Amino acid sequence: MKDKSEPEPEEYKIIYSLEDSAELLTKYFMATDHEGAKEMFSFVCEKNDFIASVRRVEKWNRWSSKWEIKEEAED
Repeated sequence: MKDKSEPEPEEYKIIYSLEDSAELLTKYFMATDHEGAKEMFSFVCEKNDFIASVRRVEKWNRWSSKWEIKEEAED
């Protein structure tokens, strides 16, 4: 049985670019907060030897059916 105090995972979208590329790419993660999603993204990058720059982290708001920006990189 699940503990009620444990937060539910939510859908996050990481928008990023790879080293020496201007093309923006997207990866999706289920996490309890945007920092957790960024940690998962960092793990994927390390595992696959990617050098990536996170441009934006967005969270899906299921009530309004839209993506909300949680963090945006300063250029």
